[in-house]
Amino acid sequence: MLKMKRSLAILAVTLVLGGCSLGKTGPTPTLYDLGADQRPAPMLAARAPLSLSFTTVPTLADVGMIWRIGDSASPRAYAQARWAAAPSELVRLRLAERLSRQGAVLPEGASGVPQLQISLTRFEQVFQPDGGASTGQLAMQAVLLSDRRVVAQRRIERAVPASSQDAAGGASALRQATDEAADELAQWLAQAMPAATSTAPGAARPR
Repeated sequence: MLKMKRSLAILAVTLVLGGCSLGKTGPTPTLYDLGADQRPAPMLAARAPLSLSFTTVPTLADVGMIWRIGDSASPRAYAQARWAAAPSELVRLRLAERLSRQGAVLPEGASGVPQLQISLTRFEQVFQPDGGASTGQLAMQAVLLSDRRVVAQRRIERAVPASSQDAAGGASALRQATDEAADELAQWLAQAMPAATSTAPGAARPR
């Protein structure tokens, strides 16, 4: 029994040291984000404030960079590439930044203002079956509520060709897809929401 315990202890130490060694010698994953928001803002009228609620599917709450081949039901993640933060957080921050150009974007649960509910359902690089081309694909559902009643809703989808068939190309395509989706969302809200009054303090103005 004593010999067995010693053998198990030695095996456990060996596994721990082996794991540490592998962790130290393995390459560090490259991190990507959506970069600085440098696209010109749409020329839209100032709108009333709103609160932003954001949800996503479980796979997009992790920092893995998702890719798949065609319409395969088996998503994969790059081994040596990661998002700097979960896609859900990156997209939420970019949308809030874009929408704040037309009016105040308040935290979820703010009272007395319409609520915009965003559900991010797709954010991945999709390759053609032959691997010769890919697109960064984004899909999200937007629902606008006032006093808990649905005022309007819209599904937004974008597919942007990647400049290279790797993680860098996918990240760039998804960055553009996010910016295009944010612009479409802002334009839709300009029609679905009332314009801000000129006397409202801190009212946003088109840039």
